[in-house]
Amino acid sequence: MKQLLSIMAILLSIACSPFWGAASAASLSSSSDTLLLAQVDMKDRDIRARVDGDSRDRRVDRGSDDYASRTSKGIGKEGLTECRGEFAYCGASTCKPTGKKIKVKEDGGKTTKEYDEAACKCPIITKKLAVDNGVALHGVAAVNEGNMNGSCQTPSKGTIWSYAELELQVWPQESANWESKQMVTQVCPAGTKAVNCWNYLCKIDPKPTANGVKTATCFCPIGEGYLGHPAGGNESFATAAGAYFSDPSSACSMYPVSGPVPSQ
Repeated sequence: MKQLLSIMAILLSIACSPFWGAASAASLSSSSDTLLLAQVDMKDRDIRARVDGDSRDRRVDRGSDDYASRTSKGIGKEGLTECRGEFAYCGASTCKPTGKKIKVKEDGGKTTKEYDEAACKCPIITKKLAVDNGVALHGVAAVNEGNMNGSCQTPSKGTIWSYAELELQVWPQESANWESKQMVTQVCPAGTKAVNCWNYLCKIDPKPTANGVKTATCFCPIGEGYLGHPAGGNESFATAAGAYFSDPSSACSMYPVSGPVPSQ
């Protein structure tokens, strides 16, 4: 059980790093495993050089077998990838069901499962936003999961992937009318119809928001946990969605992009 919680903590630290407040994560952050992925952004490189890097895939080196043993086999043989360049970031977005189904890869693409689909409007992380946060312009992806196809390369013009970024703290948020705001988290109760947008394809919206923020519409599964498997029925869900609504908890009924918190 302890090993399972450690695995889940790793996955949550990837896909839901913006979602954890100090109180929400206290029981998980004590594990050294939650820190394994904190070194994605190497500190000894000049920030300008990092932000100006190219858009090639860069595999995350975690010590081969040792790293693989600490993560779910579902991530697939390629492990995690740093995908450079702009990406959609859905950590504070709510969504709307489309009435369609979306096919989701399980266990490194070995099998697939269908979920109800939701459309989520998410800000695009640009070079300026990366610089403002002091991070490189890249996100973390599991390129054999979601509906990715083993590469950071998008399938067509006008599309973009949704990734996670371990150190992003301030970004344009839906609940603040797309103003850049500090991450604030909340926990939605068990039974929340939550959405997972890690490793999914988005369409770049043709026009920016009124204040000039570039956005994308991402199509993501309702009720997926991670790696294609359903979220259980007894987890609560950590999210940054709704933080700047007058009633932040209202976002819990708006299909928030969020990550399941392992039940004790």
